[in-house]
Amino acid sequence: MESLIIRKMIDSDAEHLVAIACAAWEPIYELRRQVLGDELFTLVHPDWREEKSGQIRHACQSQDIEVWVAEENGRPVGFVSFSCGANQVGRIGNNAVHPRCQGRGIASMLYEKALNEMRAKGMRAARVYTGGDPAHAPARRTYEKAGFDISLPSVDYFRLL
Repeated sequence: MESLIIRKMIDSDAEHLVAIACAAWEPIYELRRQVLGDELFTLVHPDWREEKSGQIRHACQSQDIEVWVAEENGRPVGFVSFSCGANQVGRIGNNAVHPRCQGRGIASMLYEKALNEMRAKGMRAARVYTGGDPAHAPARRTYEKAGFDISLPSVDYFRLL
């Protein structure tokens, strides 16, 4: 981890971050496919990789969203995006660490950076949304480790017509 740095995103990072996000979200979308079944999953997420890629590219290009990158040996291995709201509540958005680099505390360092940046910009609280399914359990543990300790339950219902 000595060669790991946290830095602001540069334009040439965008496609690396897309690849990291798609690799990290693969198990999440696979669980969604199992739960929803192929037909409903295909209706809800006709091309989940393009959907996720579009979200990451948007964050990288937005003037309202900051993206910070974890770089190891000159290559991005993780990222966090966040925005600051007028109501003094910052929001962590898409974030991921490449699966081969997970479990080493990189996400915690990214959240710490994002939270410090939010604080410096006058935010008094931060929020993050994540899934309640088993595939999101590692994310929930990392958010809790970062100090997120208040949650609201949420349910997302589906049915075929």
